[in-house]
Amino acid sequence: MGVHRVLSFLRQCIPPGKKIDTHRHPETDEILFLQTGTGRVHLGGSVRVAHAGATVFIPAGTSISVDNLGSDAINLVAIFSAPGFEDFMRDTSVREGEKNVPVSQAEEDAVEKKYSHAVMYQ
Repeated sequence: MGVHRVLSFLRQCIPPGKKIDTHRHPETDEILFLQTGTGRVHLGGSVRVAHAGATVFIPAGTSISVDNLGSDAINLVAIFSAPGFEDFMRDTSVREGEKNVPVSQAEEDAVEKKYSHAVMYQ
C-alpha cells in the first residue's frame, strides 16, 4: 500500500499595516495564493512585491514573511504539502465569540515547542 499524503489548506486575511511574521515550516512545502491586495514577500534571501493573483512557492525549511503594503486587506489561501500546521493554528487561535485572553511566555514557549515540527517563528 502507498504512502498517504494529506494536504492542508487555510485562508487568511492580513489587514492594512499588518503582516505575517517571519517563520518557516521545517517539514512542509507551502504555496500562497494572494486573492486580493499587495504585499512585500520575504522568501529566504529574496524580497519581492506580490499583487493579487500572485502565487508564491515556499520550499520546506525556507523562511517567509509577508507585509501588507496597501490600503486594502490581503486575502490569501495557503496550501501545505502535509498536515500539522492547522493543529498549531487551532491551539493558538480564539474561536469566534470567545474572549482573547493573553497567554504567558511559558505557555507560548510550550506551544511553539509542541509544534516545532510544523512551524518555527524567528
